[in-house]
Amino acid sequence: MSEQTVTSIVTNTSDDNALKLLRVLSLLRRRVLTIGVVTLCVLLVVGVYVFSLPRTYKSETIMLPETASDGIAGNIGALASLAGVKMGNKSEDAIYPEFYPKVTGSSTFLTELLKAEVYCERLGSKTTLFDYFAKHQKKPWWSGVFPKKNKPVSDKINPVRITKKQQLIVDELMEAFFCSVDKKTDMVTVVVKVQDPEVASQIADMIRERLQIYITNYRTNKARTDLAYTKKITDEARTEYIKAQQKYAAYCDANEDIALASFTQVRDRLENEMQMAYNMYQQATQQMQLAQAKLQERTPVFVTIQPATVASKPSGPKRMLTMILVLMLSVFGSASWILSCDVYESKLKATRNAD
Repeated sequence: MSEQTVTSIVTNTSDDNALKLLRVLSLLRRRVLTIGVVTLCVLLVVGVYVFSLPRTYKSETIMLPETASDGIAGNIGALASLAGVKMGNKSEDAIYPEFYPKVTGSSTFLTELLKAEVYCERLGSKTTLFDYFAKHQKKPWWSGVFPKKNKPVSDKINPVRITKKQQLIVDELMEAFFCSVDKKTDMVTVVVKVQDPEVASQIADMIRERLQIYITNYRTNKARTDLAYTKKITDEARTEYIKAQQKYAAYCDANEDIALASFTQVRDRLENEMQMAYNMYQQATQQMQLAQAKLQERTPVFVTIQPATVASKPSGPKRMLTMILVLMLSVFGSASWILSCDVYESKLKATRNAD
């Protein structure tokens, strides 16, 4: 094939593409009114919907829990965490940081959280989280078109037997926050989104604090039980020692001037019993001190990296961004529909001409 023929083919192809583009632009220009009307209607509907939704505010808190590790492995793990790499978890706990979101999503955790009080600036007073989600939530205007007579819901929730209406409030609380864990560094992030910025901050702090208490109680449960037992043993040993001491002193005072062998024998026996009671008391005291040290060792430390703050701007809904995206999609969608209809009509017309 000669160079002139190739040049001619390329020129014809370019001319065809240019003609097609001009035809598309001409068609869209003729139908610009249709595109404008469709876009305007879609924007109007979406705008009414988006601007009717209540604003929400976000608050975030980040904490880093202590993990139980020791020796060289613990030092290597700490260095790896600084580099963003997580080594094998050597924790003795059955609840790893990866399970913390499961803890915050449990019915026991949520029902206890609903009993807590928060201060709402919009209301000008304190209220429980249960009443906040049940009575003080802003609704879109269409929710009042068909009002329902709702009976008051009891705020006394049994975690193992939750009613349907109570479950709705529990679900609202569950949807209001999100707990996540960075698998590399074990950092726990709690994000709360509600309709009031100060309430969002308070809920985030409460979730962080209650999660810390839950994990602390879990990790120190056995140590606290051991400490309570050693305290009981120590108190009993001290009581026995005091009794033996008083008995020995009373016997010696009553027989002060007597030098009989029988007196000496009884006195030595009482003295030995007192010494044995003292040794038992001393050993029990040492065991109690060890139990106290073990409890302190098992108590975890939580570092709050990012405290919860009160948001100054709403986090959603993104009204302007939504309207821009809807505008672009409306124009593109209506133009694509017009072009598709034109292509279909052209093929249908060509088929009829061929017949």
